[in-house]
Amino acid sequence: MRHPFVPVALLLSLPALPVFGHDEPAPPYEQMLKIDAHSHVFEDIPELNRLLRAINLRTNNICNDGTDGYLEQMHAIALDLYEHHPDLYPFTSTFDLLQIHSPTYTKDVIAFLDRTFEQGAVAVKIWKQVGMEIKDKEGKFIMPDDPLFDPIYAHIASRGKPLQAHLAEPIDAWLPLDPDSNHYHYYSKNPEWHLYGKPEYPSHAALIAARDNIMRKHPNLVVVGAHLGSMEHDLDGIAERLEKYPNFYIEVSARTRNLTRHPTEKVRALFLKYPDRIMYGVDGNWKPYKYPATEQMRQGHINRLELQYRAEYDYYAGKGEMTYNNRKVEALNLPRSVLDKFYHENAIRIFKLDKAWYGKPAGKAGE
Repeated sequence: MRHPFVPVALLLSLPALPVFGHDEPAPPYEQMLKIDAHSHVFEDIPELNRLLRAINLRTNNICNDGTDGYLEQMHAIALDLYEHHPDLYPFTSTFDLLQIHSPTYTKDVIAFLDRTFEQGAVAVKIWKQVGMEIKDKEGKFIMPDDPLFDPIYAHIASRGKPLQAHLAEPIDAWLPLDPDSNHYHYYSKNPEWHLYGKPEYPSHAALIAARDNIMRKHPNLVVVGAHLGSMEHDLDGIAERLEKYPNFYIEVSARTRNLTRHPTEKVRALFLKYPDRIMYGVDGNWKPYKYPATEQMRQGHINRLELQYRAEYDYYAGKGEMTYNNRKVEALNLPRSVLDKFYHENAIRIFKLDKAWYGKPAGKAGE
């Protein structure tokens, strides 16, 4: 429901109200149960498992990329991790995008997703390829709200599973490369996703509108906007969607660095205004089935994760000036009740993780 008195665009400009009363201080880092709601771990690494248990962190392990030909292998690895470590690696499935012109496409996708749900999948991921890569027979981009996907979305909703949606990209993808941008390194190394000067691609606004249209057409479908819903530059726009769509949630994976570029009080106001709608995440990516991995690479990945998890806890739970991503920033000093929701309570509720942790996976993907 929209705020009855204040325009949405002004919500985050208002002073934060002390709605939580007396609040305990943030606990020490290791004592806070932390759920990384957006992780990609595709190898059973004992050192990583030990780290996660030592720092009291669990993941939502996400399968993504429906066009690279690794769909079955990716799900099999995710399921194997879940079977061996159900508390650490509940998983989110995804679906094929290579067979979109098949006359039985939606039926086949629904059948595949049902198998992953039976095996324990807690959600379904849809990636930016929808809207930015795959095309119809006439060569037009297939948008995320295309009727082709409506039966799939309706079925996901009927099964009580969220749709974790990385749709669109940061607005920087449509702007000239800027060395000061948080996303300069990515777009300079991955020019296929840098769309500046490529008018044949849909605009950022068109892709966000298509995402919003999914929520309008499917009000019973919980949509989790990955990476701040690809609106990391526009906190007022995020607040507007959270007001308008009660089925919309966001997670901060790979976008804490963007939050630190906004005024601290405005970021804090977003968390205090919508404490039940925001989840923690990092988006660490480890897919050695795509490339050979060495022990040095593994250890480097683990070390980077540990440093990032600790630095981000300092930002969200700490107080005063700190250094994050080589910049001086002001920590958010969120109340304990908000931290609990952000770091674990919301993810447990939205992804039904308590059931996943104690449930029993059934069979390999595709069986």
